Amino acid sequence: MAQPPGNSSAAEMLGEFALGLRLADIDAVTVRRVKLHLLDQLAAQVSCRNLETPRIAREYAVQYGRAGTSAVLGTPLRLDAESAGFANGTAGSSFEIDDYGYGAYAHPGCVVVPAALAVAEETGASGAATLLALTAGFETVIRLAVATTPSLLVGRGFHQTGAHGVFAAALTTCMLENADLATAVNALAIAGSHAGGTTEYTQTGGEVKRAHSGIGVAGGIRSARLARLGLTGPPTIFEGKRGFLQAFCDDFEVAPLHERLGSRWYFTEHGAIKPYASCGLVHHHFAAYDKLVAGERFSPGDIESVVLGCEPLTLVHNGAAGPHPTDIVGAQFSAEYSMAMRVVTGRNDVGAYLDAERANFADPSVGAMADRVRLEADPECDKETPCGRVTLTLRDGRVLSALGYALGSPRNPLSDEGVLEKYRDLVGRDYGDEVARRSVEMVMDLENLPDLSGLTELFARD
Repeated sequence: MAQPPGNSSAAEMLGEFALGLRLADIDAVTVRRVKLHLLDQLAAQVSCRNLETPRIAREYAVQYGRAGTSAVLGTPLRLDAESAGFANGTAGSSFEIDDYGYGAYAHPGCVVVPAALAVAEETGASGAATLLALTAGFETVIRLAVATTPSLLVGRGFHQTGAHGVFAAALTTCMLENADLATAVNALAIAGSHAGGTTEYTQTGGEVKRAHSGIGVAGGIRSARLARLGLTGPPTIFEGKRGFLQAFCDDFEVAPLHERLGSRWYFTEHGAIKPYASCGLVHHHFAAYDKLVAGERFSPGDIESVVLGCEPLTLVHNGAAGPHPTDIVGAQFSAEYSMAMRVVTGRNDVGAYLDAERANFADPSVGAMADRVRLEADPECDKETPCGRVTLTLRDGRVLSALGYALGSPRNPLSDEGVLEKYRDLVGRDYGDEVARRSVEMVMDLENLPDLSGLTELFARD
């Protein structure tokens, strides 16, 4: 289990790492990945801001929050950091296009980015300070994911976004507020009381899943503020007998929370960016199917059955909604329905799911194909670097099978240009090519920006 050395706690070691971090300590590959994930999350927030759940979150923030200096991206609104972070975090996780952790199940961007930007604007922090906070926040989320998943999800049914993200939001806030170590440790300890969110939405639906990121952002900022005012918490919040790890997991490891901090970047090893608007676990199967399409001659009408070989988490997380979803969350999490969309339409982008929703998920061709899809456990897919298998049985008797690694994951990465193409597409449709171009330039030069006002102003309109 590798408890922290000496008298230090994991929270103390994470706090020391974050508060002492300098840009010179971070390798160029990790810095660039942080910037690309920042762009990816900005695109998610502004492109999804007018969906129903982000609209509700924004209405709540306006009605119950207070005026401030932090931008609600995609609007002219300026609110206090906690309220803006809640609205932005919810928007950034509202349509399954935010980043994730490959083999370390997490969603870092939708919590770390809105927390960092909201607090940076409130404090007037520089781009360099914001880049440091983003880096530490991303690393914290992924280390928590390595420590806790898949047990946190499969065994206990918690949703990792809020459970992990609230700690990163608290630590990010402390960095940007120049907190001392005692305050940072207390902020992490208090964040443990804000951690939560279940995955029952994968079983029976509901939009609350979209708000888990916003709740995590708000809880993390609140935790840091309470610590700054003097509220204390247990320094052994992670590894203690009644701490986060034992409360949220059947099986866990303490070591990733304290070993090789600053010398090994778990974020670079596990961070992944989605090209498609569905749960990332199914993206392995998209890649496997695309491999079959590229190498064999067949059409959708030739397919008798589709078997998706899965790791255990995919069976639980994506196998409960069934082949005939009734809402958009169900469609994006249903392995059967999403795979049928891939086979019949060749699409799993934002527009494809919105089109399906407008048709009440009643396309007869997609529905008939979804009925031919089934999931099964596959030991080859349940490894340290998970994957997905697609096996097609064709009407002419052929059986075709392939393994695939999700496009955008470290085993099958999107190029930098691929990430930027996604960004320009999502941002350009509402804000135009010039805003997309200028925002990319600013983010890629983040360490030299005096503050974030120029970046957020680009998106200060409906």
